[in-house]
Amino acid sequence: MKKKRAGRIILFFVFLSTLIAVFHSIHASELSPLAQIAEGMERQQVTVDEWTLHAKKNLNLSLSEFDDKVKELKTQYPQYHWESAREDKIVKAVGTYSDKKNHTTFKLQLVTTLKNQNPTSYLLYEQMSPEQPENWNDTYEQFERQAHDIFQNKVFIFTCLKGHLNDNMSIVLQKKAEQLMKEFEASPVEHVVEPHFVSVSAFTYKWTDYIMTSKHKMNVQVALRSAGMGEKHTVTVGTPIVTTEY
Repeated sequence: MKKKRAGRIILFFVFLSTLIAVFHSIHASELSPLAQIAEGMERQQVTVDEWTLHAKKNLNLSLSEFDDKVKELKTQYPQYHWESAREDKIVKAVGTYSDKKNHTTFKLQLVTTLKNQNPTSYLLYEQMSPEQPENWNDTYEQFERQAHDIFQNKVFIFTCLKGHLNDNMSIVLQKKAEQLMKEFEASPVEHVVEPHFVSVSAFTYKWTDYIMTSKHKMNVQVALRSAGMGEKHTVTVGTPIVTTEY
């Protein structure tokens, strides 16, 4: 009788563990990369200090078409403050808009590089903030919609979050990088290890988009830097790559 009861208890806990694992899997699959990275950093005791989303589309524009595109953007986005500049062989128009209520900055950049009389152009849309939003998922989905309106099709979204570890924590950078890799279920493909800096490029099946290194797929990058005793340890996580200075 006792053996049967013990067996039932064991089966119950196995079932409960499986149910919890399935729940976490479903929950994770419903989250955007922005939300998954934010939650993962929080679980690893990293305080998020800033985040960035950006999307880019290559264009084929002549100089006259570039000017026409700038006029079009200024008409479509009059709330942006626009500035134009020309440096050497680079011509660009930059529009910025600050949402002071949500402490968020939006930026549109149209850039043309003159190379052998054949201009190469791209349009970049970026959103950044030093504040954590009320809902990471809603923020990402809103960016997706805005990017679709701007580019008129689905584009590759780069996600990057930067934060810090408590300066009182005694950590080994490489060990913490390994913990973050495990957090995102990622397999390293390249790494750089220095006394006060560690960078790991990896691949995870959590996200479908990826880029290629010389030999491998990669879609997550983690960088950790220590400024010295008593200073904050900075942690930067991006998919498919880190797009901010680290």
